[in-house]
Amino acid sequence: MISRREYLQFVAGAGVASMWRSRAYAAVYLDIGEAQKLLLPQAASFVPLPLGLDEAALAEIAAVTQTRIPRGYSPRCWTGMAGVRPLGWVLADRVVGKYELIDYAAGFSADGATLGVEILAYRESHGSEIRGASWRRQFLGRKGPSELRFGDDIRNISGATLSCEHVTQGVQRLSAIVQRLVAAGSRG
Repeated sequence: MISRREYLQFVAGAGVASMWRSRAYAAVYLDIGEAQKLLLPQAASFVPLPLGLDEAALAEIAAVTQTRIPRGYSPRCWTGMAGVRPLGWVLADRVVGKYELIDYAAGFSADGATLGVEILAYRESHGSEIRGASWRRQFLGRKGPSELRFGDDIRNISGATLSCEHVTQGVQRLSAIVQRLVAAGSRG
C-alpha cells in the first residue's frame, strides 16, 4: 500500500512526464533562410524590411481579414532582391495550432500573389499533415485576404482543424500586410 503523499508525488510526476511527452512531437523542418530560398528562389538576396505596424495598421488588418490580431503580433518581413530589383516578400510568423506554436513563412510576388507557404516548426502531437504539399498548394496564386478564407478557399484536414484554420488566418494577415506594401509601392 502506498501513502497518500507517495501517490500525489507519483501523479505529479506522471503529469510532468505527459507534458514532456507532448513536447517530443516538436519538429523543426526549415530555418528562415531555407524557406526564403524555397519561396522566392530567383532572389539573390533578402533584405530585412521593418513593418512598423502601429495600432491603426493592426486595426485595419484585423478588419480586412476579419481575424483577431494576437497579442504581441510582430511578423518579420524580407524583400527578395535580384540585384537592385525587388521581386517580392517573404514574411515569417507564428500562430497557435491547438495548444502549441506553429512557425511558418509565406512568400508573395511583387503584385501581392501568394507564392507559397512553408511550415518551419510544428509542435503539436497531431495535425502535421498541414506540412503536406497538397494542403499548402491551396494558397498558391491567391491575392489578398478575401481569397484566403478557411473553409471556402482553403480546405480543412481532419484531425488538424485548428492548425489549418489558424495558419490560414495567419496567412490572411500576412497577405493584408503585403497588400499594404504593394499599395505603398504603387503610390511611390
